[in-house]
Order: sequence, then structure tokens, then C-alpha cells
Amino acid sequence: GYCRSLFVFFLNLFEYLFPMSYKKTEVGWIPTHWKCVRLGTLFEERRAAGENGLPTYSVTMDRGMVPRDTLDRRMAPDIDAEASLLVEPGDIVYNMMRMWQGAVAVGNTRCVVSPAYVVCRPKPHADPHFMLCYFKSYVGLHNLWSYSYGITGDRLRLYYSDFAKVPAPLPPIHEQQEISSILSTCDDVIERARDFIAAKQQQKRGLMQQLLTGAIRVGVGR
Repeated sequence: GYCRSLFVFFLNLFEYLFPMSYKKTEVGWIPTHWKCVRLGTLFEERRAAGENGLPTYSVTMDRGMVPRDTLDRRMAPDIDAEASLLVEPGDIVYNMMRMWQGAVAVGNTRCVVSPAYVVCRPKPHADPHFMLCYFKSYVGLHNLWSYSYGITGDRLRLYYSDFAKVPAPLPPIHEQQEISSILSTCDDVIERARDFIAAKQQQKRGLMQQLLTGAIRVGVGR
């Protein structure tokens, strides 16, 4: 998953490499040539019903969108196509009850999702991967939480009508794409590091097993 602090890190790096003037907005200090807009100007809600034969996906907080049947939990029966929502590649999909916790992803294949999700189609001047980075950042999560409503703190919901009111930074489209590309590269490096650490931990456990059972003998008193 995306590291939330990378968004802030990139802004600091960008400032160091390319000094520029800034302005204060609802989302904090941003370069003067960026805009501060409402998400309703960047996305339209997609309410198209699903189609028969398409796979059913779910949104996770750490793995993005995954096939529903790969989740390690008991799932309700598949939803009828007419009751599900269609997702096209590049759509932003979020869990309305957990958006403020980061349950949001970019669609990577044509599929259907439960009506418990909200599907948003990006407009041409919005890069979905850049916006996902914002949604996962501390500032983005705070703003998403601020516009969510519920009786108790753990049952907050973010309907599209309120999602559309959330403020967001908007660089020119080419900068959005460059930023998301850099953050994607950082994410790949993090994932490779995690895989390496996991492999070394597995290797250590195997070595411990052999040492503690005497399968490998070590010299004493050398």
C-alpha cells in the first residue's frame, strides 16, 4: 500500500529541488500555480449497474482492489449483476463506511462491486493515481474524515454528495502524473524491501529450528 508520509515527503523534496512561492489553502500550503478545488469538480459518480459475467471485486486498505473470493473471511453470496455497481479501469472506488480509514483504490480491471461502495469516474484533468496518493495522505484522510457523518465515530459514512465537497490540491495534469509515477516507484522499492525482509526472517526461522534441534552442530570451546 501507499505510505501516507510519502505525499508530504514529495512536497518537501519538490520544494527543495524547485524553489517556488506558496499560498495557504484549505489543504495547507501549496505552490501558487496549483489550485485548491472540490472533489466534485474532479469526479463524477458512476451509478451504472453491473453486467453478468464480470468478476466481483472488493477494496482493501493495503492491497487495493482484489477479487472478492481471495479475501480470508466469510463472504456473503455474490450479488446479482443488477444490484452491483460497474467499475471501469481508472475509476476511484471507496468503501463509504471506511473511506476515512483509507479504504479506497483505483480500479485496475473491468469488474463489479457491492453497492456498499461508491464508484467515481475521474474527469480528464484529474489523474486517479495522484488523487489516490492524496486520499492516503494524512491531510487527505483528515479531510475525508471531516466530511464523513455518523452516529458514532466508528460508523462514519461518506456519501458521494459529501465526497464532492472535500477540498483537494490540483497541480497541472502533467505534474500529477509525474508525482504519482515517483510515488509508485517509491512504493515498489518499499514492497521489494518488505519481500527481502520476509525472506530473511523465514531463513532465520529455518536456521533457528536446525540449531535448536541439533540438526546443525556448532563447535564448543573453540
